[in-house]
Amino acid sequence: MAGFSLFYNNTVTLYNRYFNPETEVEKWYPTVLPNVNLVITRGANVTKAGTADADTAKLFVDMKRLPKPYLEPVAWSQLPDEEQARHITFTSAEDFFVEGDTTGIEVTESGFFELMKQTRDNVYKVTSTDRYPDILPHFEIGGK
Repeated sequence: MAGFSLFYNNTVTLYNRYFNPETEVEKWYPTVLPNVNLVITRGANVTKAGTADADTAKLFVDMKRLPKPYLEPVAWSQLPDEEQARHITFTSAEDFFVEGDTTGIEVTESGFFELMKQTRDNVYKVTSTDRYPDILPHFEIGGK
């Protein structure tokens, strides 16, 4: 396990998105995830796909080092606001993560993800979540 931990030397900020369709209010709940492994793939995707925005990322998160309790996306979305802020989830096409601690940035309600993409490097929308609870319990979160 000690060798495995050596690779967990990055920090990212996860932003969980909540959207209320009745009020059309969008909220973002940031959580700093220290001691993660962030693997970014560049270049090869650009030449193969011919797209400029082809960076992808794989985020490895040790389940034992989560700073807040984890809930599956549907269970998280059913929590009241104050409880959502006390938990994390990884929801595809809704949540995103950013390399580093970005909690000092003012969170705007509308268009926050787009703003982060324009003003920061290494910002990734969650595209997949794989959970490995047995040997070396961890999450593998895909991002694009």
